[in-house]
Amino acid sequence: MTRRDIHAVLGERIREERKRAGLTMEKLAELSGISTSFLAYIETKRKKASLETIEKIALALRLPVSDLFRTMPAIHKDAVYDAAQVFVHLIQDKRPEEIETALEVAKSALKSMSSMRKRRGSK
Repeated sequence: MTRRDIHAVLGERIREERKRAGLTMEKLAELSGISTSFLAYIETKRKKASLETIEKIALALRLPVSDLFRTMPAIHKDAVYDAAQVFVHLIQDKRPEEIETALEVAKSALKSMSSMRKRRGSK
C-alpha cells in the first residue's frame, strides 16, 4: 500500500465512523480539537493528518486508532466486527471486574449456542 493509499483509507474510515456515530463534521472537529475545514480536508484526502491528530480523532470517535486504518469498506464489514464494536461501547465505562463478568457471560452464551447448533445438526 502506498502512502497515498493509507491517507485515502484514513479519510474514508474517519468519514464512515463519524457518520456511524451520528456526528457532524463540526461536532467531531470540536471533540477532536481541530478545525472543521481541516477535518474536511482529511476526509477528502486533500491534507494529511499527523499521528497526534489521528489519535485525537480516534479518541473523539471512541475507537482504537487501528480501526481508522482498516481497509475493508464499512459496507462490507462483517457481523463480527459490528458486534465487537457494540460490545466495546457497552463495556467502555465499566469496572475491570464487570468487564470480565460480561466477557464470561458472552463466552457462556456463545458456547451454549454452539452446543444447540450441534444438537440440531445431529437430528
